[in-house]
Order: sequence, then C-alpha cells, then structure tokens
Amino acid sequence: MRRLNLRYISIIAFSLLAACATNVAPTRYPEITFTHLAPIKLDVAEIVYSPRYQPPVSAPNVGHEFPTPPAAAVERWIKDRLVATGSSGHAKVTIRQASATENRLKIKKGLSGAFTTDQSWRYDAQVDVAIEAVDPNRKLKAVASTSARQSNTVAEDASLLDREDVWFALTEKLMRSFDGTFETQIRKNLAKFIK
Repeated sequence: MRRLNLRYISIIAFSLLAACATNVAPTRYPEITFTHLAPIKLDVAEIVYSPRYQPPVSAPNVGHEFPTPPAAAVERWIKDRLVATGSSGHAKVTIRQASATENRLKIKKGLSGAFTTDQSWRYDAQVDVAIEAVDPNRKLKAVASTSARQSNTVAEDASLLDREDVWFALTEKLMRSFDGTFETQIRKNLAKFIK
C-alpha cells in the first residue's frame, strides 16, 4: 500500500513539474520566395549554379544565423526566377557574396546612458551575383552582375526574437532590392538570351 501511494505521489509530482515547464515555440517566418514574379526565360539549355557558395561563419559574420540566410535567399531566387528554355548553351550563375555581419555601435555611458536606450548593434547584409550566358552554336556570350546592400540597427535591450525579426526584415528588403536591379541588368546585358 505504501509503495502504491509513493507511486501515485511520484506521478502527480511529475505531472505538476511538467505543467510548470514553459515551452517556447520557435518563431516561424514565412519562406522568402519569388514564384509570384514572372520567370526570366533564358534561351539556353541549362542554368548552372556550381560550385555552391559557402558563406563565412566566423565573427563578425552572422548571416548563417538569420531565419533565412542571405545565401539561401539568393539560391531560392536562382531557382524561382531563372528558367532555361533553349536547346543549346548554358548560363552559369556565380554568387560572389551573400553574407551579413554584426557590428557593435558605441552607446552612451554614465548617467545619461542609464536613461536612454541606444542602438547598440548594426547588421550589414550584402549580396553580389553574376550570370554568364554562353551559346557556342550561335557564337554568343554575355555577362550581367549586380550587388545589393542593406543595413539595420537594433536597440541595446533587444531580445533574440527582436533580432531575428530585424534579420528577417533585412533579408526581405535586401532581396527586393537585389531582384529589381539584377532583373534590369539581365534584361539589358543578356538581351540576346532573353526569350
């Protein structure tokens, strides 16, 4: 009987402890995609993206910690926007840069610092991509490239979730800028390859 009571007490105690534990669900961000935009149709047999870009992961680089890292966003752009529609030739895409860095800002100290909330971190994100289209059969070759940069700051009292919100918004803004400028460059410099 005593063992039975001890067993029930243990079960009740475990249940109470489990109820007290707080489960914080990770913040879910929407996927950054480009399927809502018209594809850029290139008159080549294939789109080549190799070797894949390896973003830096050592400090001050933090892009790999973003909800959508800049490198992943650019790879998604390549997949969603570029379509091979020809029978010969290829277009090679090279990601030259797709990263984000974290930089410490100066904050007020002393009495005035105690009563103000300063921006303490700046995040700089950048992408730099080139595309080279080649069709030896038609003796055509063309290159287009572009880069985009965006920055944002966070307050010294920002939580990790606040930072992740800033990182996600920064990547979205960066990719909107990149998409507009790169499509313009492709349509201008690769005009002979556009279908």
